[in-house]
Amino acid sequence: MGRITKYATIVKDFIKKYERSNGAIETCLIVDPLRHHYQVLRMGWTDKDTFLLRIILYFQIKADGKIWILANWTEDEVEQILMDKGVKKTDIVLGLLPEYVRPYTGFAAA
Repeated sequence: MGRITKYATIVKDFIKKYERSNGAIETCLIVDPLRHHYQVLRMGWTDKDTFLLRIILYFQIKADGKIWILANWTEDEVEQILMDKGVKKTDIVLGLLPEYVRPYTGFAAA
């Protein structure tokens, strides 16, 4: 199994734990296996006038095999969870941080 395939399986399995509905608010998992985008969205009507649409988690696996964390609006330490599941620290990019900060994180800069 190639690294991209392995990491795609890890990310897909990880985001499944967020799949749930809360009354009118629905959680959607968006998986694009061709371009390797993986998202968790929450959407629905909070009241008669307000529609909620939020990205909760967003990952992309780039052609070089690195997992970019582009959004994390959870309390989970996603990068640690990925490492616990077998992703190398050097294969994780904290894309939600500015480019000039990434070299100081201990993760891949890009």
